[in-house]
Amino acid sequence: MDYGNTHSTVSTFVSRFLINGIRAERSYMRQVSAYVQQDDCFIGSLTVEEHLRFMAKLKMGSEYDKAEQERRVKAVMRDLGLENIAGTIIGTRTRKGLSGGEKKRLAFASEILTSPPILICDEPTSGLDAFLAYQVVCVLKKLAESRNMTILLTIHQPSSQVFELFDSIYMMVNGKTAFCGNQSTAEKMWAELDLPIPMNFNPCDHYLATLSIRNAQEETLKKRQIREICDTFQNSEHGKSVFKESSGREFNECDRAESEHWRRRYTSKFGTPKFGASFLQQVSALTWRASKTVIREPTLLKVQIAQSIIIAVLTGLIYTNNSPVDQRKIMNINGSLYQMISNMAFMFQFSVVHHFCLEMNTFYRETSSRFYRVSAYFIAKNLAELPSFTISALLFTSILYWMSGLVPIIDSFLIYMLVGFLIQSIAISIGYMFSCIFGTVNLAVAVMPIFVVPMMAFGGFFINQDTLQWYFVPLKYLSYFGYGYEAVAISQWTNVDDIPDDLTVSTSRLKGYFVVGLLPRK
Repeated sequence: MDYGNTHSTVSTFVSRFLINGIRAERSYMRQVSAYVQQDDCFIGSLTVEEHLRFMAKLKMGSEYDKAEQERRVKAVMRDLGLENIAGTIIGTRTRKGLSGGEKKRLAFASEILTSPPILICDEPTSGLDAFLAYQVVCVLKKLAESRNMTILLTIHQPSSQVFELFDSIYMMVNGKTAFCGNQSTAEKMWAELDLPIPMNFNPCDHYLATLSIRNAQEETLKKRQIREICDTFQNSEHGKSVFKESSGREFNECDRAESEHWRRRYTSKFGTPKFGASFLQQVSALTWRASKTVIREPTLLKVQIAQSIIIAVLTGLIYTNNSPVDQRKIMNINGSLYQMISNMAFMFQFSVVHHFCLEMNTFYRETSSRFYRVSAYFIAKNLAELPSFTISALLFTSILYWMSGLVPIIDSFLIYMLVGFLIQSIAISIGYMFSCIFGTVNLAVAVMPIFVVPMMAFGGFFINQDTLQWYFVPLKYLSYFGYGYEAVAISQWTNVDDIPDDLTVSTSRLKGYFVVGLLPRK
């Protein structure tokens, strides 16, 4: 459906599509049009005004100053009736926010910040009741009139009230055009075909009924009727004029002058960057948004801190008797070191998958719309979550180190904490990677152990890496467990000068112990 007072013209030359006389290439369409998806994709922890400011910064960052961005945000909130809910959060799993109709209006507001001449909407009334659907279409009608904008939308079974708001309707069936024009012309054509709209009947329902095949019994009859409708429109005077205009053969001097105006206005911008904001502006805006999410959804942080403390205490209780060091406690100390490495990986590697997958749809939509680079998103998300993950890592390593009776030297302790933090960062990045590859929580969590468990097995604790078969050697170099374990083991044992050898222990008592002999460094 197309309604509005703009003079945007769409023409087709064989396999070329022209809009306002300019070839509709991707770079041009990104500048003259905006697209509103059927599903609403928001970060629910932001308020309405914060979301619009975020979108304005990404879309307008390089060309407009902060004052102009703020003016645009206020204008779209006023035009779409969002001023009264400017401070309301959009809504998360734990906090109720906007209604369905308000979310639709926010989606429109996000796309018209840059005042595009063409707005394309994919079923904007989907999932709404009749009242909210009518309100949403009224908002679109108002936008078309007040902003001189062409709005194209697909819609599923609109009510008669909604259908009356459309200026033009376009119906297709089996890949053919059944009708294109205003409602009065459509009503007249159907009446001429002896298919008049019944009294007090929704015109849209009637058109759909005449163009649909409900069962196999009426297939032959319906196909003949559909073919007759398409042929009637194509052979009518109105249909011929529509096809002539769309083929580009009816392109007068006025249209050419307007085409030249659009060409001068937009083609000069084709050489500009693909993104509205610079890389630093993207990182800044994304870090700000991600930080808001962390602050307003503290449940994840609370769970991470509680998990770190509890697991560190439970693990530390197992290794409390490691000081002073002797031959019997060497294996215990190595086990404590490897426990830290494996726990820092597993505690956070799987939890981030659940959290990240909630943002996947929003991430895909925004990156495909060229709002920001993938690298900017990755950097910003890590920066925003760095404090919370750092706190968890420091708590876990501090508790476990001193409870395990490791060497009381500050250098070894700092290396221990640093390695734990780095292993945690690697694990989180791997969680992000599997989330992006597989897209869903269930699939990512199911497949990730296939990669993680071999990395743990080749970490150097369960097997001597020098005894590996040649075909396993590459896995040794991929194992981040191995690098971490080697670092903490070196920092630990290089500070142990002497290990007492208790020769009075009987042979029976040595059963089950792995006695290690350390040679002094030359």
